[in-house]
Amino acid sequence: MADQHGSAQSPPSPKNTLEQGPASLPILHRLVRSPAAWIVACFAISRFGYYLAGIRFQTDILWNNFQFIDVALLRTRLWESIFYFHMQPPLMNILVGTLVKCFPDHYGEAMHGVYMATGLASSLLLFRLLRYLAVSTTLALLFTLVFTINPGTVLYENFPTYEPLIMFLLLGWAIVFRRLIRSPGFWQSFVFFGFYACLAWLRALYHLYFMLALIPLIAWFVQTKRRDVVAGAVIPCLSVLALYMKNLVVFGLFGASSWFGFANSTTTLHQLTDDEREHLIMRGDLDDFGRMDGIFAAADYAPYVKVSPTGIPVLYNPVKSTGAQNTNHLVYLKANLLYQKVSRQVLIHAPQAYLRSVVIAWFCYFRPPTDFFQFEPLREHIRKFDRALNIVEFGQFREATGKGLRALKGAGNTFSLALYTGTFLIVLFPLLWAWGLISVWRSVRDNLGRVRIGLTTFVIGNIVFTMMTVNFLSSFENNRYRFPTDCLYVVLLATWIQAAIRSRKAARVMSR
Repeated sequence: MADQHGSAQSPPSPKNTLEQGPASLPILHRLVRSPAAWIVACFAISRFGYYLAGIRFQTDILWNNFQFIDVALLRTRLWESIFYFHMQPPLMNILVGTLVKCFPDHYGEAMHGVYMATGLASSLLLFRLLRYLAVSTTLALLFTLVFTINPGTVLYENFPTYEPLIMFLLLGWAIVFRRLIRSPGFWQSFVFFGFYACLAWLRALYHLYFMLALIPLIAWFVQTKRRDVVAGAVIPCLSVLALYMKNLVVFGLFGASSWFGFANSTTTLHQLTDDEREHLIMRGDLDDFGRMDGIFAAADYAPYVKVSPTGIPVLYNPVKSTGAQNTNHLVYLKANLLYQKVSRQVLIHAPQAYLRSVVIAWFCYFRPPTDFFQFEPLREHIRKFDRALNIVEFGQFREATGKGLRALKGAGNTFSLALYTGTFLIVLFPLLWAWGLISVWRSVRDNLGRVRIGLTTFVIGNIVFTMMTVNFLSSFENNRYRFPTDCLYVVLLATWIQAAIRSRKAARVMSR
């Protein structure tokens, strides 16, 4: 064929083709070699497979769980309800309310989309964090894909609680921390502390006091541009302080949540036997309010708590439009103080109750992530598959409900209860904690750089922080509270295996 000037066109020479470099490779070939493409494909295929199995997003959680404002109020009185919401930090309800406003007939699907997006982003961030910690591409991809398709990851992704969002924020926070270490400055610090502010607005566990303690610690660690680092923290800290001050002025509560007393009661009051409770009340060591063990309807607190009617539905409607209890009622704000009081009384006069709580908390902490009572309807669709993985991955050789476990313990089967939790995790987690500390020490000893030291410290620090707070301040759902840090355990395990592989290769080279 001739061109417009009459000269024949010759095909490109092999040399010229090679000189064009990777850009000339077929797109499919480049995708196959891309870890991100593998992660996206695995995510999409696995979610489609779980959907075919019957896994669906649990929109009804938004209607019934006590952490959520009535959807009807989010639709009609969004910002008033957010302002007067005291029982939890408001970010989760701001997200739900925004989706209800933007997608009034399809907010459930929109929420599912948000959780799918954060799930995929978490997988990509996990891979990136593993690579930053010198895990090989193949090993990092393998661990990321296993975590991505795990039933626990998928079930939490279809269950609108805080945990998947916290996991995403923790992974993003780690990536931002690396950038702050490598290039300290105002904006890097602003984004880093901005991530913490999002966590504080999402979960009361991330307290303002911890945020303030981070400022001098981070400034000391980065060494350079410390003034810029401190300045970058100011606005995020002020945003959390503003939330606390609003609650102080409106409710007399300096904090993000009025649920501390209810949480305390599960670790103290709820652990008393009926005989112990009545004995304490008869002795005068426990107030009569100690009989209010649990979360009751607003009217049930009338003998102990008096409130005046208001014109604000989120503070005075006893139930939501769905019939579920409105636990943001003013009654619960005042009952919170009474629960704090009786919890202190139990700690002083019956400390054995709290010790029982700690034992239960650690037992639950090691359970597989899917062994959660609210997952039961969802798990039925993948019961055999999930059960097999819980045996192989976590060493949960037997399974029972909470009532069943209490019956077993009551019958004296104390030691056999270990078979109902994750026996592999009981062994593995302490080894990973030790490996994390050893890894930090080796990084310092071998002068491997501030990035490696900082990221490893970040990983082990967040694991320890979550583990200690949830196991000593709560009971029963501790595997759910642990879930956001499961990805960090994956990081520790991958770095441990990578170090073992390199040591083995080095030993082979030395032996030649």
